[in-house]
Amino acid sequence: MVYLLFFTGLGMTLFAARELAKIKKEPFDDALRAEVDRPLNRELVVLYQLQESVEANLAELDEKNQVFHHLVTRLEKQRETVDFRMQQLERLISRAEAVLNNPAGRTVSDSTHRFQHQQVYQLYDRGLDVTDVAVQLGLGRGEVELILGLRR
Repeated sequence: MVYLLFFTGLGMTLFAARELAKIKKEPFDDALRAEVDRPLNRELVVLYQLQESVEANLAELDEKNQVFHHLVTRLEKQRETVDFRMQQLERLISRAEAVLNNPAGRTVSDSTHRFQHQQVYQLYDRGLDVTDVAVQLGLGRGEVELILGLRR
């Protein structure tokens, strides 16, 4: 009886081994590819790629937005400079018209220039640079440099 049980177990083991040998074993890559090829997984892959594309485009837009803000800031500064220079030019034109229309005003103009020259010298001697002196007195930077050049 023991032999009968032994031979029966041995037969069943051989039968199971033969059946397992018949099953086709797929490599891991093939199994993974088959899993990815399923419709739902393909859609997930496409969505993931779309998400990466959107994130890359958002990063590029953010970079372009920063450049745009930098350019706007520079443009505003240049506009302020142009406005300031326009005001200076208008003052110079009005002074020139006053001198041309009033010959007696030329002597007043000379004393005005002396006063301006003294103010430029005082501010420059206090340690202000040429640009600060020009802004404070409403003169052009070149005009301040010219006045300081006359002093030397």
